[in-house]
Parts: sequence; structure tokens; C-alpha cells
Amino acid sequence: MKSKTLSLINAAILALALSAYADEFDDFDSTPSASASESSYDGTTDSEFSDDEDYAAAYARYKNEQTSKAEINRQRTEGFARVIQLGARAHAGMNTFWGSKSEGWEFGFIGGLGLMVKMPLGIKNLSVAPELDFNYRHYKFEDDSEYGTDDATIDMMVFEIPLIVRYTFEDLGFFAGLGLNLSLKLTGSSEYTQSFNSGGEITDNNALVTSSVEVGGIFDLGFMVTRYINLDIRVVQSFSNILNKALVPPESRFQKANLLSFYTMAGITYLF
Repeated sequence: MKSKTLSLINAAILALALSAYADEFDDFDSTPSASASESSYDGTTDSEFSDDEDYAAAYARYKNEQTSKAEINRQRTEGFARVIQLGARAHAGMNTFWGSKSEGWEFGFIGGLGLMVKMPLGIKNLSVAPELDFNYRHYKFEDDSEYGTDDATIDMMVFEIPLIVRYTFEDLGFFAGLGLNLSLKLTGSSEYTQSFNSGGEITDNNALVTSSVEVGGIFDLGFMVTRYINLDIRVVQSFSNILNKALVPPESRFQKANLLSFYTMAGITYLF
């Protein structure tokens, strides 16, 4: 009887010992190895490899680039998403004439300042941008003949009212627009001079009387650098004659001319 009891006690002690031994192996298997934890890197900790100068410098540059790009994209999106934007624009470019009897007109100069308002049209990425611009235009003409040289200039101060419908490519930061352009003359002057080979010259200030109103089409292509700065290139083609035919003298060589203004400008707009 005693030997049987002793055997049962020994068996119980052995079973408990084996169970404890197995638990130790389970704990060992479930603990991650030090080498595995040291070699893993998920890029979420800025201080990883902080003792590696090359890595630290490269990682700092990467973070700065990503932050700059994200900030620019955020500002663009904020600018595109705003309901109404006001802006001031400065621009300069070149002009000339197309149309019948427009030969001899060289490239002149155009420059000015303006104000703009950008408003959404209720369709995503589509907006309307009316402006009020104050521009100076200078046109230049030169033509040689067997009798001598003909020179002419036109100078104008005008109010221009572009009305542009824009579509914005938000992901790229670009916008493109089409619209109409109305020009209202404030002041204008012209001079036509005939210089003869035999000597002497004749000047006529009434040969190129300009009209008070012009209507044309406009194309605009631009890039939103930041939330506040826009750069664009603009092309304008007039549909109406710049000359007031009723006031141009019948004997003038420009009496039958149909001079249609064409100019292209580069501009910068600051948005408030």
C-alpha cells in the first residue's frame, strides 16, 4: 500500500515538473529576438540611426522636400477652393496688327496694371475672372518705297475689361481660360511721316485716327506658384478695326486698311 501511494506521489511531482519546463520554452519562443528588433525599421521614428551622419542628413533632406511639396499643394488647393479671390496684376508684352493692308507694322510695346476678381461658376474647377486693366500701347510702322520712307506711330491709353472663363487643373497647378476683351480708349495720338529721297518730309497727325472701342477674344494660360502668386501668358486678338474709318482722310494710304490688334503679354498676379 505504501509503495503504491509513493508511486502516485512521484508521478504527480514528475507531471508538475514537466509542465513548468514546457512553460519556460513557450515564453522563450514568444519573446522576439534582440537581433530582429534591432534590424527592423519602419521609418516612423526620426531618431533611428541618429548616430549615422550620412543617414541623418539624407533623412532630413527627404523630410524637408516632402514638407515643402505638401505645403505648396495645400496652398494651391486652398487658393483654388476659395469662393471669391481678389488680385492685382502687372503685365507687359508686344503688339502688332493683322488684317488687310497691315504690312509694314512692326512689333510694338504694351504694358499695364489691373485688378481682377475670381469667382466660381458652380461647376468644379470652373470659374470666371473679370478684370479691369489700365494699359499703354505703342504701335510702330515703317515702309520703304521708290520715293522714300514712310514712318508711323500710334500711342494709346486704354481701359481693358477682359472677361475670362477658367478651368483649373488642381493636381498640376495650371489653369487655362478663354473669354472676351473689351477695350475703351482714354487718349490716343498718331503721327505719319513721309520722308522723300529728294529731301524734305511731310507729317500728318490725322492719317491714323483710332476708334474708341475694340472687341476681341482672349486666351490665357497660367500657373499657380503658391496660394498668393499666379504667373500667366495671355494672347489677345481684336475682331474690330482700330481705325475710325469715318475720320481717316480719303487720301490717306490707310483709308482702306483693316488693322486688327494682336498682342501677347506675360503677367504676374498677387492674390489677396
